Amino acid sequence: GAAFRAAAWALLFVALAQVYLGATRGLKVMRHTLWIYWAGQPAAWVALMLLAWTVSRTAAAAVLAYTGSWALATAAAWYAWERETAAFPRVPGERGEVGALLRYGAPRAPAALLSQLLFWTDYFVLARFVGERELGVYAAVVRVGQALMLLLVAVNYMFSPFVADLHARGERQRLDQLYKALSRWVLAGTVPLLLVLAVLPGSVLRAFGAGFEEGATALRVVLVGQAVNVAVGGVGFILVMVGRTGWDLVVYALSFLLDLGVAAALSPLVGMEGAAVAQSLTMVASNLGRLYLVWRFVRIQPFGRAHRRLLGPTAVGAAVTGLVHALLGGRGWAVDLVGSGAAGVAAYAVALLLAGLTPGERATLRGVLRRVRA
Repeated sequence: GAAFRAAAWALLFVALAQVYLGATRGLKVMRHTLWIYWAGQPAAWVALMLLAWTVSRTAAAAVLAYTGSWALATAAAWYAWERETAAFPRVPGERGEVGALLRYGAPRAPAALLSQLLFWTDYFVLARFVGERELGVYAAVVRVGQALMLLLVAVNYMFSPFVADLHARGERQRLDQLYKALSRWVLAGTVPLLLVLAVLPGSVLRAFGAGFEEGATALRVVLVGQAVNVAVGGVGFILVMVGRTGWDLVVYALSFLLDLGVAAALSPLVGMEGAAVAQSLTMVASNLGRLYLVWRFVRIQPFGRAHRRLLGPTAVGAAVTGLVHALLGGRGWAVDLVGSGAAGVAAYAVALLLAGLTPGERATLRGVLRRVRA
């Protein structure tokens, strides 16, 4: 009970901090999100938890420390916003502004709830049909699969204010070019992790403990949906930033129903693999739906000819990872994971530098290297 009450207070501070940090990102200032959200809050949580545990080593104490870290983050985010806007003149709101804000913002609360629920729907359905052991393996599978989103989420935070700005100014061509470039860079940066997870799923899951490698097939299935999620870039952020929050909510609602229905149909038959199919299919369908809506309303899409340059380096990386895996497969999961993963990533990086960069990217890289040497 105490842990849940502390968590309820945390929700308030999380929401307030995100409002202020989102506002500073709207000013195209990313450093506050970096220092407060990505670095400051987690560090404060660890420090407060260690302090709280000197008094009581309980779940309630840990959650209370979490709440305190977000309270500090909220105060820091408020200060950052006030400082960034200190020179702005205070003007009254325009007529109809509140109504417009409500029409834009009202769908975001249920959409945010559904977005989090999608990470758990197939898991909760699976829990009705399998034992704790298989459920624990699937929990690890889902968490590992979500690692592909790390770079995507970070770039989307940077990308979203530029979407709103360019769309408001009617610069669709520049927005299209930016979308294509960022989606390609995110995909290129995520491919090394994708190769490791797809070629070495058993070794990766073995890090969680003996028996977790049984989730290798489920992980590969989940990766299909996550790979599509990464490939389309910030399509969901674009839909929201151009004001189509109602359509975003519709996509989330339909995605939830799809995940629920497919997981309920397949989990009793094939266990965790069925739940993985539900999650992956939902991810693919929801992203395709958003791609269609962004094309319909904004007439932009993430793929260009330069994306084809990633095919060769990806194939090289996959081949090298698989070859070294075949050579090291009998020497233990840790040796296999480190050796095969490092070899595959190195091969991919070399192939990308030799054949995967566009002429403009090569020129930019040479300029960076000259500045570093200077």
